[in-house]
Amino acid sequence: MAAHAQGNAPARGRSPRRLAARAAGVAVTAIAALLCVWLFVLPVVVVALSSVASHWSGTILPDGFSTRWFERLGSSDFDAVVASLEVGFGVAVSGTALGLWLALALEGRTRRGLGALLDTIAMMPNGVPSVVLGLGVLIAYHKAPLDLSSSPAIVVLVQLALVLPFSYRCAAAALRPELTTLREAAASLGAPPAMVLRRVVLPQLVPAIRASLALGFALSLGELGATLTVYPPGFATVPIVVVGQVERGYYLPASALALILLLASLAALSLIAARAPKRRLDQGTSIPPTI
Repeated sequence: MAAHAQGNAPARGRSPRRLAARAAGVAVTAIAALLCVWLFVLPVVVVALSSVASHWSGTILPDGFSTRWFERLGSSDFDAVVASLEVGFGVAVSGTALGLWLALALEGRTRRGLGALLDTIAMMPNGVPSVVLGLGVLIAYHKAPLDLSSSPAIVVLVQLALVLPFSYRCAAAALRPELTTLREAAASLGAPPAMVLRRVVLPQLVPAIRASLALGFALSLGELGATLTVYPPGFATVPIVVVGQVERGYYLPASALALILLLASLAALSLIAARAPKRRLDQGTSIPPTI
């Protein structure tokens, strides 16, 4: 009887209920993959095809392919690409530095008193429409003594306000209790604060810093609402140029410019996400003797 029960054990493992559950899991995964392709991959493919289409109207695929839209891009279009990349790098670096500093300053004090107030202020741009934030920055900084209305710096400022909450949360989430213990141990051994920051804190925060840089850069490249509200005359980022072309019905030239920005952003994000050679934990957090 025992042998008969053991022989039926695999059959129970392949019971109709388990097979149905497995089939349901596969179906859910397939539906999720299809939605991702439909919502994210397909639009990028359409933009890529539009950028090399000689004509595309009412058909599944373009009527022909050409590079003329890239050849027609002028110096102002490439200036917009350069401006987007410069603003993106500036916002990513400054947002990461400010978010890291804010997270370290508010560590352990975010639920009471002044710390709670600063935490709320830092996250406030997430709850404000970007156009409203852009209008507020434009009104606040369009007169002396700090008139930024005619400078590209106002674009960096408004995008920095939008990116700061994400950079701050990236750094705050990485400040684990174990890291606090390492910092206190290093300080108890006589290491000065600057050495603790350089040899203990920053090496452990490298993944969070990379994530903050990548997120800030990507958000800056695609930001439109606040930028459209504050950008000065003679200065434009790629989203502003693309929107202007779309409003005039120039979809294919807009796709060519958008594809150039996409490739440039992917290259930059690949550099940000590139992994440095791994080091042993004890080498990354060792504190040289101070005596």
